[in-house]
Amino acid sequence: MVMVVCAFVPFHAKAQLNGYIEPAFRVGRVIPNASNTAFLSGVSTYGAEIRFGHQTRGKHEWERLFNYPEIGFALRYAHFDTTMFGNTAAVFAYYNGTIFRNRRWTFHYQFGLGVSYWQNPYNEITNPGNRFIGDHLNAHIDLALGVDCRLTPQTALTLRANFSHSSNAAMKLPNMGINPLSGAIGVKCYLGKQDSLGFSWKHRDTAFVKKNSFYFMVTAGTRQSKKDAKVTNGAAGPYYLGTTLQLGYLRQFHPKFRYGVGIDINYSGELSRHLPEEMRQTKKYFSEAAFASFEVLYGRFVLHVSAAVYLNKAFSFYTPFYERAGFRVLLGKNYNHFVGATVKAHAGSVDYLEWCYGFQFVSFGKKKKN
Repeated sequence: MVMVVCAFVPFHAKAQLNGYIEPAFRVGRVIPNASNTAFLSGVSTYGAEIRFGHQTRGKHEWERLFNYPEIGFALRYAHFDTTMFGNTAAVFAYYNGTIFRNRRWTFHYQFGLGVSYWQNPYNEITNPGNRFIGDHLNAHIDLALGVDCRLTPQTALTLRANFSHSSNAAMKLPNMGINPLSGAIGVKCYLGKQDSLGFSWKHRDTAFVKKNSFYFMVTAGTRQSKKDAKVTNGAAGPYYLGTTLQLGYLRQFHPKFRYGVGIDINYSGELSRHLPEEMRQTKKYFSEAAFASFEVLYGRFVLHVSAAVYLNKAFSFYTPFYERAGFRVLLGKNYNHFVGATVKAHAGSVDYLEWCYGFQFVSFGKKKKN
């Protein structure tokens, strides 16, 4: 397969000089995700994937700031040696960031996000032992560390240690999730000869302006409740709405980074399953929290993490803090609008997946002195 792909690539060199195709093979094991799931360490997985990528060359400032990363999408097939899971397929977009580079070697990290299809999800009759995957369709998160060895100006051998996660963010229970750890070997076949790229920790954006912004954001998502499950970790009943109104401040102090603080006003319909009957009033389903966030900006694409502490709530069964992690895409000529998706969690236990829209209604900045 690798020889066929690499032999075909040169005919397309003029069409997409900086693109590449990367077939790869993968083998790994599943990581137990709880003390009572140790048996998962004996589950092996084998598979193959093909990636269609693009080597950035510095057309945009963020590409130079991050030392010319790669972007693309991958198609992956995996087989698990247990009928509980069967076969899976995933498609995801990925970003390969540069850790270090010289003429022959490139060390990189990768994050990816997409969807996966699982052949054998939980079924009360035919597959009751699968507490991990509750639906055919799931979110797919892919993280990796890798190294490329340049073989020729048009090919490179790549080795990658990979962690991936599949779950549906509590939209359909059961949902413990699956976490395979694997290694992969592949060959990058570029669509044209590649010149050597530079590497520097000191690249500066001389046009950068430090920026302050105030914004509002609304989010919405749904989940099922374990309180409705017929058995522990079993299928649950109806869906409950979760929403947040967020008012915040952002400080972009660097071309690649910014931090923020603000207030969350949360609503969770799932609280009706936890609160005592005498407290089941709509106003009790609201809570307020203060948060702090940190973001990494890759042009219009933003990685977001935040942590919040409750200021007021009518319940005590959740931890007094929660976290968010996800991405946002900046829209508009001045990047004032954004959309995205984040996972809300309490002490790492997923609450629900939320979709968001936000608007920076006030922005101001002062150019830094040279």
